[in-house]
Amino acid sequence: MTGKSVFLAVSALALATVASPVWAADCKLEKVAELPVRMQNGRPTVAAKINGRDATFAVASGDFYSMVSTDAAARFGMKPSLAPFGLRVSGIGGADAEAKVAKADSFEFLGNNFRNQEFLVGPRAGGPLAAGAIGQNFLGALDVEYDLANGVIRFFKTEKCGSANLAYWSEGKTVSRIPIENPTPALSTVIARARVDGHSIRVKFSSATTFSYLSTPAAARAGIRPSSEGVLAAGLIYGLGGKGLETSISPFESFAIGDEEIKNTRLRVTDLDMANTDMLLGTDFFLSHRILVSKSQRKIYFTYNGGPVFKLDQAGAQQVQAQPAPVTVATATPPAASTEGAPTTAADFSRQGSALAARRDFPAAIADFTKAIELEPNEARHYHDRALAHLGARQPVLAMADLDQALKAQPDDVQSLMTRGELLIQRHDLTRAQADFDTAIKLAPENHNLPLRAGSAYTRSGNFEQGIREYDSWLAAHPKDVDAAQVLNARCFTRAAWGKELETALADCDAAVKRGGKTSVVLDNRGLVLLRLGRVDEAIKQYDAAIRAQPKAAWALYGRGLAKLQKGDKTGGDADIQAATAIAPNLPQEAKRYGLAAGDAPAAAAPTAG
Repeated sequence: MTGKSVFLAVSALALATVASPVWAADCKLEKVAELPVRMQNGRPTVAAKINGRDATFAVASGDFYSMVSTDAAARFGMKPSLAPFGLRVSGIGGADAEAKVAKADSFEFLGNNFRNQEFLVGPRAGGPLAAGAIGQNFLGALDVEYDLANGVIRFFKTEKCGSANLAYWSEGKTVSRIPIENPTPALSTVIARARVDGHSIRVKFSSATTFSYLSTPAAARAGIRPSSEGVLAAGLIYGLGGKGLETSISPFESFAIGDEEIKNTRLRVTDLDMANTDMLLGTDFFLSHRILVSKSQRKIYFTYNGGPVFKLDQAGAQQVQAQPAPVTVATATPPAASTEGAPTTAADFSRQGSALAARRDFPAAIADFTKAIELEPNEARHYHDRALAHLGARQPVLAMADLDQALKAQPDDVQSLMTRGELLIQRHDLTRAQADFDTAIKLAPENHNLPLRAGSAYTRSGNFEQGIREYDSWLAAHPKDVDAAQVLNARCFTRAAWGKELETALADCDAAVKRGGKTSVVLDNRGLVLLRLGRVDEAIKQYDAAIRAQPKAAWALYGRGLAKLQKGDKTGGDADIQAATAIAPNLPQEAKRYGLAAGDAPAAAAPTAG
């Protein structure tokens, strides 16, 4: 790889040098850059420019090199080519592919303009709202502090600091300090040791992974398997190449790292299949901690911010038990010219609000976004952000008012148009929702995620034909995209829920299996298609396969129960439906919307749109 040295670039930005009186006289802490961060779609993002055009990048401490998405490379005129030396890249799920690289004529970041900067190219780099991801070729050149709860990342250089405590903010807090495993001169990965139920595991600090995930083999070493008591299904995630991976939320007696321990917690589990990594510590861990990765000392420092550590929709808050640090060392004083402190500008309140919303503290987030609006009343983004926080707090009327205000301030705000469209559909105002969706898609034709959002919203509301049209359009434009398996599966479900075009639905599910694997979700949908076709024995076999893939798949259990009832097996059918409702108590009401109540005859029956 080529490109200007990150160290040489950012060292010119030095803001202050501090010689702390509690350190050795020649020890210096030099802050060389401070980077504003906003949480978007569950990931920390930063602003940059590619070839003179604004771009948003996720901050990805788990990536060894920076990437741009395939779509962004085309949008910014970057031509991908095969990487030299047969380089291959791999991700969650273990799948790998030949690496491609693309060069930006100019890349503006951290106040510098990098010429001829190379990036790896990947289909999902950075997530749906980002052009790519900033990796360790930038992040690993200096000591870096991740203060995501306050919306900031800081870069430092140290001189002759020995083993001094670099967590300068830590007065009155318990500091954990753990070694980085196998560090390189310029860090390419950040891996350390932790413990799950007393078993040692290797954890990778991965700031752009929305949730933390434990690998299935590591969970098994602790005695937890997908069929274990207390395990809940948690849907699919998709790895490199479009392969779907089962996830679950599983109970553990303890998770411990450094001097912190969480008792009786729950962790997300999936088949990571990543070399030398048993767990990804994701954005949720970064938000609940203040973290400094010290290249100079080959150590990681962190303190606990409070609140839940792991983002678990089905689990309560976990409380950290921090033991006193076994060794007391001198602590760095805050660097001069630090901007840390209470927010004062609209941008400060906006960043802090985005972090609070990501941690699901919606009342506090709303208060911060309101402050930002008071300071910048004509900025559409603040109204959109507050609308999302209102939706998180289940205040749809207030959210709609904010979305209207955002679009009054900026009529071409694509995200506000999409969010308002989704809310209008919930109000059964299909005409206005379709107008918002169509406008947003026309404004951003390069954003391939928008038709999928619209299609999903139509399907959820029972407007199946419109949902199918959106999926048709997307698949026609992206027949070989790595996300095609997910879209084929979505279109299969939409037709199955509609109860029409069932042979076409079956073909969609078959194609989804070939591209994305035999996941519980696509097998479940295939079972529903067969059930509606009246092929009950085949449906039961398909549901059996779905349940083998995910033993706690409530929809598959419910569908198999319906199929057994249809065959006259009341004992078996009732048992499956009871097992499904024990996992998801509201499932019968949801199923009834699709004409799948236990007393109905589902074969070839059109569900009730709602």
